Amino acid sequence: MRKENSLYYEIVKQIVPSLLQEYFEIVQIEVKKDILLIYLEEKEDLIPEELRGKEVVKDGFENPLELQSHPLGDKLLYFNIRRRKWKEKGTTKSYSNKYTLHREGMKATFEFGDFLKETLG
Repeated sequence: MRKENSLYYEIVKQIVPSLLQEYFEIVQIEVKKDILLIYLEEKEDLIPEELRGKEVVKDGFENPLELQSHPLGDKLLYFNIRRRKWKEKGTTKSYSNKYTLHREGMKATFEFGDFLKETLG
């Protein structure tokens, strides 16, 4: 996200759960009629454990994970999360970090999932 939008960025950052901010950075925000979509990419310095101390290269991204969160105003809020793929230089096998970002069977942030479970049972 560009620095000239720093105030906008700081406001949006308050919406992103701290767990996501620990591993990912905001790269884009898309506002549609009834949806706010925040795109997050894994931070570049989070090289998988298996590759630490080796010469590594980026190898694209895993398929994105989309999580729903609490609505914001009159808009549904989604996080589009992309984990990086890495490989050791000169090899073809890719590695990615694994994170627990949502409860099994739910495509919602922990906070929103807990709220739904408490409210709906």
